Amino acid sequence: MSGRSSRVLVTGATGLAGSHTVRALLDAGHRVRAFVRSPEKARRVFDGQDGPLETAQGDIGDVSSVREALRGCDGVVHCAAVVAVDLGNTPEALIETNVAGVRNVVGTAVEQGLERILHVSSLATLFRGDGTEISETSEPQQSKHAYGQSKTIAEMYVRELQAKGHPVKIVYPGAIIAPNDPGLTESMNALCAFINDFVPLTTGGMQFIDARDLAVAHVRILEAPPGPARYLAAGTFLRWAEVATLLEATTGKRLRAIPFPAPLLRAIGWSLDRLRHVMRIELPLTAEAATYVTKWHPIPNSEAFDAMGVKFRDISESLRDTVDWLRETGRV
Repeated sequence: MSGRSSRVLVTGATGLAGSHTVRALLDAGHRVRAFVRSPEKARRVFDGQDGPLETAQGDIGDVSSVREALRGCDGVVHCAAVVAVDLGNTPEALIETNVAGVRNVVGTAVEQGLERILHVSSLATLFRGDGTEISETSEPQQSKHAYGQSKTIAEMYVRELQAKGHPVKIVYPGAIIAPNDPGLTESMNALCAFINDFVPLTTGGMQFIDARDLAVAHVRILEAPPGPARYLAAGTFLRWAEVATLLEATTGKRLRAIPFPAPLLRAIGWSLDRLRHVMRIELPLTAEAATYVTKWHPIPNSEAFDAMGVKFRDISESLRDTVDWLRETGRV
């Protein structure tokens, strides 16, 4: 793939990671087929974008549309996933969608003999919450929560393909932020909440990766020699006091930073999860999120990125650009 133009299918192409990946692939001289549910949304997201971009309409849950979209492609980046349980999405549906999506996209790409296959996983798949050092060889962890369960089940499937020698690569990003988010992700919504509401001062912290840097990493991974591999695209770890300080410097205003005992925050998340079982309403926290918020510890980026020429920009720059965009769009 390196040195020549290739056609790459990108699932989740109108999401934050997916849309930036589309742009990075085009900038690198590749042809892109964006796999989308709404061609109209794709036209809005990529309005004015230069480069050979086409769209394929379908759904990751529909294997026939996935198979057709992969036809004629040299590679695929599977970014699509459901992250949150909300009004239109039960825990069971989230798990079913994410696991079926990976089997349909990654599995079908293997069946069709593609040599460039990248599955975008999550650091949450490897996270233990007990301070254990995380590396590319870390085993996926079992979770009590829907998103974590879906990612772990999907991870085991992809690793089985790797063990059989199939050319599937996995990347594990942290919390993804960046300007130009087509529809606010969980991480971007959290950033808005920190600015508009409050920053919790508790144990742990948050690991941020800029979607623009992640997108370049995706391109370099696809351009690397085929074969199974795993990469940590963790980004920068900030403790909660650092999050508050940097956001205050970025926004130029005093934010509310409220001390929150970790057990209390996790108990609130647990209670809200119980409430969701009886009332289909939007709530600001889950037990899963509360666990990540209070138990996260620093995870390094893979050293392989240095050799690939992938640079992760300073977190101050990422936050500044992201907050400026949030302001321009009236979200903060």
